[in-house]
Amino acid sequence: MQRRRLARILISLRLVSTIFGAISIMIGAILFLGSFNKISNISHIEIGTVAYFALILSLVFFGLILVLSYPTTYRVRFVKPSIRSKGNPSYGIWIMIGLGVGSTLGSPLFLLIPENAVQYGFISVISLLLAALISFGMAKVYSDVYAFHARNGKDIVGGPTFIREAYGRDSLKYFVSRTSMWVANSSLSAYCIIIFYDFLYVILPNTISSGFLSGYGEPLIVYSILTMIIIWFIINAFYEEKFLIAIGRVQLILVIIMASILIGESLLIFGPHLNFARFYKVSFGSNWIFDLFINTGYLYILFFGFQEIMAFQREVKEEITMKLIFIKKKIKVKKVTILKVSMFLTVLISSSINILYSASVMLSGIATGAIETATIPAFYIAEKLQGDLGLFFLIVAFLIATITTFTPAFLAASRHLKALGEDKIFPYSVSRVSWVFTLLFIIVLVSAGENFLLSITDFMVLISLGLIVFSGFNYRTQLGRKNGVIFPLMVSGLTLFFAIMTYFIDPIVVLFAIIVIVFSYLIHDLISMERISLRLFSGFFEIVLFLITSLLMISYNVFQPVQWSFISISSVNAATIALILLLFAGILSISDGILELYALSRGNT
Repeated sequence: MQRRRLARILISLRLVSTIFGAISIMIGAILFLGSFNKISNISHIEIGTVAYFALILSLVFFGLILVLSYPTTYRVRFVKPSIRSKGNPSYGIWIMIGLGVGSTLGSPLFLLIPENAVQYGFISVISLLLAALISFGMAKVYSDVYAFHARNGKDIVGGPTFIREAYGRDSLKYFVSRTSMWVANSSLSAYCIIIFYDFLYVILPNTISSGFLSGYGEPLIVYSILTMIIIWFIINAFYEEKFLIAIGRVQLILVIIMASILIGESLLIFGPHLNFARFYKVSFGSNWIFDLFINTGYLYILFFGFQEIMAFQREVKEEITMKLIFIKKKIKVKKVTILKVSMFLTVLISSSINILYSASVMLSGIATGAIETATIPAFYIAEKLQGDLGLFFLIVAFLIATITTFTPAFLAASRHLKALGEDKIFPYSVSRVSWVFTLLFIIVLVSAGENFLLSITDFMVLISLGLIVFSGFNYRTQLGRKNGVIFPLMVSGLTLFFAIMTYFIDPIVVLFAIIVIVFSYLIHDLISMERISLRLFSGFFEIVLFLITSLLMISYNVFQPVQWSFISISSVNAATIALILLLFAGILSISDGILELYALSRGNT
């Protein structure tokens, strides 16, 4: 009887801890978003500001540990993963190219390329070319490593999985790569949402009311577009296996339409005259080499979609027959070659379109200031140079780019988080609903702003890809000096170099990314601890952190008011709430640990 009573108390305490942890995460996120401007002021960092930042991160970090209190009571922390899907081999080379190009040519190019072209001139074109060359090198390493595993009978998906196979699941490189890809794809999804929101509720209503769509009914058009986007997302997210072939064919058709529009717009965008003065004026400044390095890292968000081809490798046929038109001969192409050719052609097609569009914008007669102040510069350029018809076709291309970017990015982020559960790094009970955590993370990221999302995506992608490519060096004996040494080291070194260069674009983003990775690994280590040790350690740590943070914040007077959306909290109340939450989190954690120790001593399990 006493054992049952003790068990009920322990379960009730953990239920309270889970609810309290969820509240801590929510409040921590609100405090972070509400005081982001102060925290991100890299030019004026004080020890008190660091303490305030640590307090907010602690609420989220330890809140996550408390959230897991109730689920782990029922020992679902590491449920054995189900057998992974064997796939449904039905894709050929053309559909794979469509998937790759669709993931690469996304909605960011409608903002980034025009703005970058007028700001950096010919440097922008060189940056795009350099990013394309790096992507070709990555595709080479990807195909070599995949071919090696295929010859040895291993079914390797690619990406961070290459690192797992090379160095093991407990490797720090593997964890950093997975986490970075999750953050990068989530940030890209959030960026797509911001752009799409601006288009749907700012640009489109103005276009309808004043342009060629006037009289067709603004609400009907807006909500019809929104409904179609949602339906396509649901089909891809929840019915992908059922409609696999149809999705691939539709995506291929959409990508052909989008690519044709972008090429046509680029060829016509030169306008009535060419502005070569912009080419000479902007391109050759005193620090053009430094600008080139920074700009290449900044624009890499437009190129990393090619590696999504490896995520669909289980859906690729083992062998296809292709007819060569010019020599009227049929050849058989194996899966390894399909993936390799698809990645190379994806990079070639995508980079060619990006470079062509960048050059056309740079040499057009559009005023620089008008492009920089436009909500979506590509629309402004199309309307000025081609009129309503050009704008209409570019809107169609933009909508296609949105659905071919957001959905793959969201699904990729969910897959990366789920993989951490399948590999027993994070609780599998949580990773089974990885799409929920990813969606919540995206919602939080949306409030961070466009520039932050661009920078965080670039840095995280470059770090992850640099580590993935470096894993090819592990097979230097099998792959030889060229494919196993030169290519992995050269491409990985360049990729990590450009990742470092993003620091000069936005230092706070790089620091934030490093903190996210460090805290994620700390969560990984703490979750791997025994439950009692975890509760006692985190509880005492929280109380010590509470005492230190209280003294620092009072001494340096860094209480920050919170202004976010409709939420307004005074500086004193915000700090008080945060400190009280941290203190109670410590008390709950210690109480849980002591109570479970007592239960074990009395024979309870």
